[in-house]
Amino acid sequence: MRLRSRGRHGGRYRRLVGRMEFEFRVLAVDADDKICVLLNNLLGDRGFDVMCVSTPVAAYRAVDQEASTLHALIVDIDVGGGRMGFEVARYARRLNGAIPVIFLSSAHHDSVEKFGVPGAAHVAKPFDPGLLVMILRELAAEHT
Repeated sequence: MRLRSRGRHGGRYRRLVGRMEFEFRVLAVDADDKICVLLNNLLGDRGFDVMCVSTPVAAYRAVDQEASTLHALIVDIDVGGGRMGFEVARYARRLNGAIPVIFLSSAHHDSVEKFGVPGAAHVAKPFDPGLLVMILRELAAEHT
């Protein structure tokens, strides 16, 4: 499954920076299609440009194609197919060393610190949608 949302009004999370418009692009990876739909609706309705994929193959393909233009990666630790979200995050960081990573998972926080990427955030499932939106808005503010 691959979903894409460009925000409620056809726009993206946009800010005028000087005379240029800034758009905040997020790649979400979760094996649960329901979570992908939720993230797509939640973040898209708040103006973020979201692409959500639900298989490891689609995750690596999306990272390959989008790494240079992504502003954040949201990834579950278990992305299905025997692959771990930690691997996807490390791969994304090799291609874009500045990409913020948010692990959205029911796994214990210690495993995120031990196996994740430096500076990654962890939002525990079930998650508070407001918390995730707040983290992304803070990241967007840092990019402007």
